[in-house]
Amino acid sequence: MSIDPEQKAQWLYELRLNGFILFRNFLPLALIESMREQFNPLLEGELIRIRSGDGSALRGDNRLSFDIAAYVQHLKGPLDDDRFRRNPLIEELVTAVLGRWRYGVTKAECPLRDSNVMTWHPDVPNDTPCDPSGAVRPVRLTFNLPLVDIDETKGPMQILPGSHRLHHGDAPLHIDRVPLLYPATITMRRGDAMLRDGNALHRGTTNRTEEPRILLDQTYRSAEAGPVPLS
Repeated sequence: MSIDPEQKAQWLYELRLNGFILFRNFLPLALIESMREQFNPLLEGELIRIRSGDGSALRGDNRLSFDIAAYVQHLKGPLDDDRFRRNPLIEELVTAVLGRWRYGVTKAECPLRDSNVMTWHPDVPNDTPCDPSGAVRPVRLTFNLPLVDIDETKGPMQILPGSHRLHHGDAPLHIDRVPLLYPATITMRRGDAMLRDGNALHRGTTNRTEEPRILLDQTYRSAEAGPVPLS
């Protein structure tokens, strides 16, 4: 499957401009429901570990994050469906942005009730190269797929549009001093998806519901990228 050239150009412009693309009604609900059914026992196993006192999979208060690649490789099934793991449309866009690339992590990000608000952060180190214009060159893209509807109450991700073009070495020192920030709050429904630049500043917010907010990550890394990224 190849993308219509005009549509492809529009999506690539959107990614360069904002640092992310939202795809509405991207995958069928039947697939999402079968993925959720397969995922539920994995989530329950991680929750049992947390209740037993093992917090190794927590990225903050009530903020569960764990690698599912080994499970997927062993179990196959809906979580290994090509429309998520090897989506041809997504990978055509990834190739247009990164050139040669390799698969990165496959993870689940699951903020639980009363999860903390994360600090603003990128997903790549701060030594990524710049292109001739001085903008940071993309080295990692992430394909996000929600297994639940995500509204403002369920800990949606926030992204600062345009921040993917900057180095962020001093961000922890300065970002809290900026009087006004204008983040995009990413609300999504089952079947929606997102492709985002790993250098964009983003954060998870508080899940105020009883249901875990399940967002899957499939990442792609430039073949020339150096060490393992931050997350």
